[in-house]
Amino acid sequence: MTTFVAAAEKADPGDIATLNAAIELERAGIKAYVDAAATGLLPKEILAIASGFAADHTAHRDALIAAVKASGNTPSTKTAAIAYPPLKTTNDILAFAMVVERKAASTYLSVIPDLKDPAFRQAAASILGVETTHVALLAQALGTGPAYKSGFTT
Repeated sequence: MTTFVAAAEKADPGDIATLNAAIELERAGIKAYVDAAATGLLPKEILAIASGFAADHTAHRDALIAAVKASGNTPSTKTAAIAYPPLKTTNDILAFAMVVERKAASTYLSVIPDLKDPAFRQAAASILGVETTHVALLAQALGTGPAYKSGFTT
């Protein structure tokens, strides 16, 4: 049993509500990538990366579901609503994916201080790292990311 799931056994109800909201967000991410793949607009190389991103969201969702179940609660079966723009080109899909990933990253960042259990904070921070990696890769693919100059500035 992971520390994350073990923490859920004695979880604060507010933490469980946050985990359920995260499940809904992860489902939206999965759906976005499945829907994007279904358009047939993604080149093979980009489709492979998008499938990897969907797999990351699936792993996050599954870990969150396991934690909620371990707490004795019922995991949410909902999917967070995301407004879809017209997806007519590969760039449209990449730009939409960027919106989805930024939303995920900003959400995880915002909930870390509110989570009472350190294991949940650690899990949210770990997921945040994955989401920001997705953002960086999408920015690179779109050519919108700044040229890398330094990893740290003051």
